[in-house]
Amino acid sequence: MKKRRDLEAENMSNNQLPPHGRTWEKVKAEMEVAQKDDSPWHSERMFIGGSYFGGEDVVEVANEAYQMYINYNALYATKVFPSLVRYETDIVGTLLEMMNAPIGASGSITTGGTESLIMAVKTAHAWAHDHRPGATAPEIVVPHAAHPAFDKTAHLMGIKVVRMTQSPDFRADLEAIERSINDNTIMLAASAPSYPFGVIDPIPEIASLAEKHGLWLHVDACHGGFIFPFARKLGYSIPAYDFAVPGVTSISVDVHKLGYANKGVSTLLLRAASLETYQRYTFEDWPSGTYSTQNLMGSRSGGGLASAWAVMNYLGEEGYLERVSKILDTRERFLDSIRGINELEIWGEPQAYLIAFGSRVVDIFAVDEGMTDRGWLSSRLVAPPSIHLFLDMSHAFIVDDYLRDLAEVVRGVKHGKVQGREKGASYAR
Repeated sequence: MKKRRDLEAENMSNNQLPPHGRTWEKVKAEMEVAQKDDSPWHSERMFIGGSYFGGEDVVEVANEAYQMYINYNALYATKVFPSLVRYETDIVGTLLEMMNAPIGASGSITTGGTESLIMAVKTAHAWAHDHRPGATAPEIVVPHAAHPAFDKTAHLMGIKVVRMTQSPDFRADLEAIERSINDNTIMLAASAPSYPFGVIDPIPEIASLAEKHGLWLHVDACHGGFIFPFARKLGYSIPAYDFAVPGVTSISVDVHKLGYANKGVSTLLLRAASLETYQRYTFEDWPSGTYSTQNLMGSRSGGGLASAWAVMNYLGEEGYLERVSKILDTRERFLDSIRGINELEIWGEPQAYLIAFGSRVVDIFAVDEGMTDRGWLSSRLVAPPSIHLFLDMSHAFIVDDYLRDLAEVVRGVKHGKVQGREKGASYAR
């Protein structure tokens, strides 16, 4: 048996700087060995969120643009990098147009959907000081399936979250939301669509509540922002969710999802530029003068921003229409075939690229493990127990293979030949 000192010596590189540097060739070789245990970042057999594959050509454009700006610090863009200012202006302007924003709307780039939601809550909280002065103990009301970043933000800011306990028809519980509004409520939230079910909340109805009670309404369109505008042009019926709905105050859209930018690029869009006053943080009482930022992050690479602009211009409307058409066609093939397996049931009516399905007669987690054993990687939901599929362009080529295996595994579970081992699920750990 090796002594503790020997083991520590072997693992020295894991917990302290080596006494001497090594050549890049040796460091790279060690990293390549470590990387062999990782799953690929995207795969036809993987349905776990985060890949957003738009084609090898799109990946090449995004990566090359990112490399051009990888060492640029976007914090200082207005001083020394006017090209980054241009990119942000163009991206925000395009998304405001896509979200049917009125004249005078505004927006900014963030590093991801979580930061966009953090800034939406922060902005609503600051706005409430002027518009909801009676809210002495601020609360925000969110649907059951809304993203946990709302709760994370509230935890950081000392705000109470009133999260609904169920999702009737897999959408926001409108009646429960209305019952939850009180003098301390400052903000309502809605999803377009929700991550768990891929279904758009009843946003016009929630917006009416926001207008009736004088509340901020944020729509989380991080997953739908680059799907729904193009789906409408392709003839799909998409419920109202954007700034065309009176009462929608802000919207978040991720460009690093199916906008195909490199991580991490999201946007927070505001109905009126005047609301940006509540978003911005400014500090002057220190030796270096004015420090003023719209968003949470300070220093950040300009690479993501550059990749977003490059891909949006590379694809154009035609390129996005082509990709959204392929994804939605693939979704319909999955939905039709899963519904054709008697033991399975689709939860809700998915409107984007997220599908959740379960069963009232077989152990769906056992089905998931059986599919994993066959090399298919997907996520789970716990309420209700479900397999969660996250579709992108690559899945168009494997629909038949996946569904053939799915039917066989379901039969195996039904007859006791496939047993479940784990009952839990996690989104991120």
